[in-house]
Amino acid sequence: MNFEKLKKAALKEGITDIEIYESASDEIEITMFNGVVENNTSATTKVCAIRGVYQNQIVTVYEENCDDEMIPSIIERIKDNCSIKNQKDPYFIYSGDKDYPKLKEKSHDFDDYTLEDKVKLCTKLTTFMKQQSSHVQMAEVSYSEEETTTTIVNSNGLDVKRHSRYAFLVAEAVCVQDGETKTGFDFIRIENIKDADLNTLAKEVVDSAISSFGADSIASGAYPVVLDKKVVSSLLGAFANVFSADAVLKNMSFLKDKVGEAVFGSNITLMDDPLSLDAPSQSAFDDEGVASYTKAVVENGVLKTYLHNLKTAAMMDVKSTGNGYKSGVQTSVGVQPSNLYLKAGDTSLEDMFSKVENGVYITSVTGLHAGLNPVSGSFNLQSSGFMIENGKKTKPITLIIVSGTLQELLNNVSAVGSDFEFKRGVGAPSLMIKSMAISGK
Repeated sequence: MNFEKLKKAALKEGITDIEIYESASDEIEITMFNGVVENNTSATTKVCAIRGVYQNQIVTVYEENCDDEMIPSIIERIKDNCSIKNQKDPYFIYSGDKDYPKLKEKSHDFDDYTLEDKVKLCTKLTTFMKQQSSHVQMAEVSYSEEETTTTIVNSNGLDVKRHSRYAFLVAEAVCVQDGETKTGFDFIRIENIKDADLNTLAKEVVDSAISSFGADSIASGAYPVVLDKKVVSSLLGAFANVFSADAVLKNMSFLKDKVGEAVFGSNITLMDDPLSLDAPSQSAFDDEGVASYTKAVVENGVLKTYLHNLKTAAMMDVKSTGNGYKSGVQTSVGVQPSNLYLKAGDTSLEDMFSKVENGVYITSVTGLHAGLNPVSGSFNLQSSGFMIENGKKTKPITLIIVSGTLQELLNNVSAVGSDFEFKRGVGAPSLMIKSMAISGK
């Protein structure tokens, strides 16, 4: 859609401010079950969210046909919707920042491979999984690839564009032994298909299932614990909203009125880094057009800032942190972290086992949404993992529940791992915890 045409027509009709948020994406999704393709689709979508101010009211209308011929209809809908609205909350049509960070464009080889080649990639991974063990009864593999271009242009002078492209390969194995069934799951982010390590992914997925055979519960009690990096990432992702100023303003975060205070142990530093090259995607600006930057949310245990969009920043009389994001084009702007991660330490996983000597290694948690409370920071999660005996990972355990609060957990970290991993939007290393309450037998 030609923005100048839209703006000219909007101003003529008394619309004082106008903005287009356009997202255009190309997606590929391949799903394979036991070597048989169940889904093989590619799709191109383009959606526009158009915000307009009329008679001091602001509304958003959505359009999938983002052509110039839709301009009269869009303007009419904006006027009609504003006429029946009585909004008193502040609104923002951002005029942009003087400077935006320059992102390093990542190179990918996705276009060097046909759709058939990507199906063969899934077939190859399935074969590798089956070759790992005779216990593998079912293998499910999926390949997903997405390329998105987002553009925001408005009548106040904002004109920004970002581009992202990434792919993921997901694997799941169901293994059976003596009537016992266990499932292994993992995924990798792919930068270049030629470099995808299918053997390692297949081995880790199958090993995670087979190593759990014969798992049993343990006696309830307080144990020294090592939390695997995947568990730490899951917990941080589930609790990420507590750093949102929106949650704070709604009294839905235990961090309310805590800026400048020590909230976690001094060995805990949490970063929000939309520019991180270790993350799947980077962004020079948020969904309101505010420039992105790297920031410490918690530094050496001290809460440095909440995450803000334009609205929460105005309400707290601070600057936006560039964390105004939509969960989808047809949603309003909320507050979200962008590449949240816990900084790595210098202790290896093996050293953690050695230091714990006798304890528990938690490798999986479930019930993250039902089993935690962001207001209090508490969690109560079904878990599984392994015993640590004489400084070594030993027998598998299951049917246990770990309980506590995020505050207690991150104030009780005796060592931060060096095994940092950044897969989706959250990154973390493993953590060694002095003591955690575990319910078992």
